[in-house]
Amino acid sequence: MKKILYIFIVAFFPSMVSAQENMFVVYSVKGTVSVVENKVETKAKIGTILKANSSIKIGAGSFATLLCNETRMFSLNKAGNYTTASLKDSCKGNNSSVSANYMKYIWTELTKSKGTPEKNRKYFMSNVGAVSRGGINNVWIDPRLDTINYVSGTIPLSWKSYTDAEEFEFKLYDAASSNVLLSKTVKKKHVDIAELLKAIQVGKAYHWTAMIKGEPDNEDKKFLHYMAKEDYNNFYNSIKKHDAPESEAEASFRMGFVLEENHYVAEAYNHYLKATKLDPANSLYRFTFMSFKKDYEIK
Repeated sequence: MKKILYIFIVAFFPSMVSAQENMFVVYSVKGTVSVVENKVETKAKIGTILKANSSIKIGAGSFATLLCNETRMFSLNKAGNYTTASLKDSCKGNNSSVSANYMKYIWTELTKSKGTPEKNRKYFMSNVGAVSRGGINNVWIDPRLDTINYVSGTIPLSWKSYTDAEEFEFKLYDAASSNVLLSKTVKKKHVDIAELLKAIQVGKAYHWTAMIKGEPDNEDKKFLHYMAKEDYNNFYNSIKKHDAPESEAEASFRMGFVLEENHYVAEAYNHYLKATKLDPANSLYRFTFMSFKKDYEIK
């Protein structure tokens, strides 16, 4: 009987999925774009949800970019009236140039109930390591700092302490040989990458950690890669490509998310900052930027 029930569920599940209705939310809009629902026409704006009985009207010279069921993005840039039924084929495939994690994050933020707190972007990033605490050391380093790809600028390498210690020892290691390249005593709970520039070289990889002064070495070592500018530019150009129209603020915010997801923290900071300056009224941009600075101890 159990076998028959299992076969029934397996056979029936695909039809359940295929019968599921597609959902759409407006990601970006420019020009004359409106949504018609129950014969009532309203101006489309970012976050507008298209329900099953809705249609979207695109005026001449206008466009709207829609998100479909979290991980598919497409644009409507030809004048006309589009029903949700006519858009279902646009949800097929998975060849978008946009990060799927980014689209999940935006989908969640745009479709949440009014007044609901923003979901922290780290929940949607696959690059954050597991929480760990090496040995008996009384210093904890956030898993967000497991890997840092450094190009230029500055970013603090920070930690927290379980005690009220006043002095800490920071150590920098060559990743290949594990030799200690730099050891310094500090009273603050961070060392800025700018302070390490005389000890590191472009193209090489390093490990770093921190411990309370006088305690055993911290086994929890983090990775620092001093990236060549050319390698970064190649990566940047590859993720800059976008198959849907967006404003400069939207592009900057998207790039900030993807750069952070790929450990380019200093560059992510610049893009989040630019997005908030270009669209200061956008609460999602402001919240994300404030949360980002808090996470990485950036003042």
